[in-house]
Amino acid sequence: MHRYSRWAFALALLPLAACSSSNPPAMASVTPVAPAAPTLAAQDQSFIATAAGTDAGEIQAANLALQKAPNPRVKTFAQRMIDDHTKTTQQLMSIAQAKGITMPPATPPEMATEQLAKLQSESGRRFDRDYIHGQVLDHEAAIKAFQTEIAQGQDPELKTFAQTTLPILQQHLHMAQSLARRGV
Repeated sequence: MHRYSRWAFALALLPLAACSSSNPPAMASVTPVAPAAPTLAAQDQSFIATAAGTDAGEIQAANLALQKAPNPRVKTFAQRMIDDHTKTTQQLMSIAQAKGITMPPATPPEMATEQLAKLQSESGRRFDRDYIHGQVLDHEAAIKAFQTEIAQGQDPELKTFAQTTLPILQQHLHMAQSLARRGV
């Protein structure tokens, strides 16, 4: 009888041993599901690409102006473009990162790329004049893009970013127009 009680005890422990197994039962295994990537309205996606590209183009052209512009006012303007557009790029990246959005590569608009290629071969007053003329055109286009985001964007943070950045772009436009009127 003593022999049977050991077997009874062993059988009683069997369900407990199954629970402590290192292999979880098939029903308990759960595969983690990656969170869905955030989605943005087409307007908001387009705005991010446009804003990032505009900043990249402004910074590239301004760096060239710091190297080639003979007029100190143009160099001062160029440094302001670098400072302000670097700041807005960082703000935009911060918004995108908080939303889990991968920023698209910052590709300057075609107009800015063409202008930059042209500026590479210029020098002196002609460089200054063409750089400032390009800045007027670039900032007019950027202002339209930011106004469109404010009016048609769906994402509240991107709309707020556009609203707070728009006055800076307008100030840049006025500065460039003023330099152009001075015959720079």
